[in-house]
Amino acid sequence: MIRAVVRSGAAVALAVVLSSAARAQASQPQPQGEEARVADILQSTLVAHGAEVNRCFERALADTLDVSGKIDLSVDVGPGGKVTKAEPALDEVKSPVLLACLQASALNWTLLGIDPGSTVVVPLAFEGQAAQFTVKVADAPDHGPPAPPAGKHRGSAPPQPPFSVKLLVDEATVHAQKAAVTELTVAPANRIALHRHPGAELLYVLRGHARVLGATGVAPEKLDEGMAIYIPPGMPHAIENMGRQTPAVLLEVFVPPGPEKVYRDPKDSAGRAAFEVIHDPKVANPPGAKFVVAEPKPSAALPVFGGKARVTPLLDVAKTGDKSIYLGKLEAEPGVEVPRNTHPGSDEILFLATGTGELTVGSEKFPIEAPEALYIPAGQPHAAKFTGTDKAELVQIFAPAGPEDRYKTTTKP
Repeated sequence: MIRAVVRSGAAVALAVVLSSAARAQASQPQPQGEEARVADILQSTLVAHGAEVNRCFERALADTLDVSGKIDLSVDVGPGGKVTKAEPALDEVKSPVLLACLQASALNWTLLGIDPGSTVVVPLAFEGQAAQFTVKVADAPDHGPPAPPAGKHRGSAPPQPPFSVKLLVDEATVHAQKAAVTELTVAPANRIALHRHPGAELLYVLRGHARVLGATGVAPEKLDEGMAIYIPPGMPHAIENMGRQTPAVLLEVFVPPGPEKVYRDPKDSAGRAAFEVIHDPKVANPPGAKFVVAEPKPSAALPVFGGKARVTPLLDVAKTGDKSIYLGKLEAEPGVEVPRNTHPGSDEILFLATGTGELTVGSEKFPIEAPEALYIPAGQPHAAKFTGTDKAELVQIFAPAGPEDRYKTTTKP
């Protein structure tokens, strides 16, 4: 047995050759020179593809931060050293996202010098991460109901699921405790059925158009791109895509977290308790509960950071009466730097819709590029700067509300 070690980012990759040409002779010791030769082949291959392995690790972390353990990947080698098949021989991590990504990556490997017909076992050891502060939207897997069965008409478009959800900020991805954020995509002419939550829900329209419907007697609210709505605790509501051709993409905020658990696992008891589907069409609205709708108005924008950035409050305490959450819009020109600061007691969640930059949390620096979710825990020192040529646009959330008050004081003489 030959073992080679190569480090790739946070992942430690170990390669083991199980058999060279004849598996029947695998139990016999190989010459030392041959072991060294094979080890060199494996190490050079893993170095060449280390970035791919690390990207697989990052994608797995976008699904859940709890990614650690060993995966033994058994690969078959064909002519020219090309990998023809990759299957797990051992999987302690139990991350479908990680395993599928590694298998796809292995099919691009070439183990030059390994005899055709050989089987190579590549053990990969992944070190658990204590925290993460950024989640790329592209890396987050889709959750939600399956697509309906395909139609019988030839040439018709493939069916789409009625909605899909990417869990960006929750307990599993970043250990968030105060609020959860998802990206919700509702297919054309579809809806999420009438339901309610014990806590509040906020929606912000990233693309398309949506309508939020309430119980009987409650006027529906139409939402265009850039608009937001606050849905009080216990208020029945349905979310509908008004478009017939294009999906509606929304940020969905739950405070406190809980309802998002049902997206990750429909059988989760806590998620089901916090996401009650309502079948009674005559359900009553809680006394005094009403939707609060906000849209960005230029007159409400507050200049910050030397006048090269603007903050537009949308759903704040003054409008909602809810001190547990704030949602607003932050726009920053290229070159704007947000000085090092902290928010004792309040988590900050940012959704970078456009632009690029760099986030500093503590002493670590993270490149950021839209679309991406950023999470800064309460009390964690952080800073940011925006680069590139395009204006950065972000949805900014504080849970609980409070830190946004600094923007009002900085605009006064």
